[in-house]
Amino acid sequence: MDITSKSLYHANFVLVFRKEKFAFPDHSLLFSVYQGEKAAGARFIDDPILKTKVLDLPALKIQIAIDPNRLRLEDFSQQEPPNSNLVNETLNVYQQLFSQAPLISLGFNFDIYYRSSGVIQLRDLFNNFADSKILEKGDLRDVGVQFTLDKGGGKREVYFLKIIAPLEIAVHVNHHFPVSKLPDKDELNKIFGKCYDATDEIIENLKL
Repeated sequence: MDITSKSLYHANFVLVFRKEKFAFPDHSLLFSVYQGEKAAGARFIDDPILKTKVLDLPALKIQIAIDPNRLRLEDFSQQEPPNSNLVNETLNVYQQLFSQAPLISLGFNFDIYYRSSGVIQLRDLFNNFADSKILEKGDLRDVGVQFTLDKGGGKREVYFLKIIAPLEIAVHVNHHFPVSKLPDKDELNKIFGKCYDATDEIIENLKL
């Protein structure tokens, strides 16, 4: 399939720690990571039921979410690699709050929109795996598929593809890496960029 445009809607960087060695940081430590203009308009949520702490930082267009053994930075800037600051900001939070917590994995997630040069026939795709009688019950709005690629050594790529319009494909992709130690900043940014670019080959090889 020929790609005419690609846009990043959302990305995040997730670090997962050993549960038995993980502890939530004090609120004062969390608030100290970003101060001044960077903390302008900050909002904090502490949900005891979900056991989640969330710090929204609209000035930086990021959100820090801390679960029982997981740190997740959400990036809403829509900046693609290499212009994205997601890796740098995640490392900043990790080094200040979690550098002593043993890691077990890291992951990148992307929500990406692609536009194709040719019209994608939704009904034809749907009829490849389902009886057309289903379409008598309502209009077909989109078609999707999910698959996982085992890359060996615990590495995985999980793809959720949805044809949302005759020319548009929405993709959510997760890249999972088992690690016990974080690579340095330059290497992480390189991995981040490769993960973002890897989806292009998947889309180009779709039979639509």
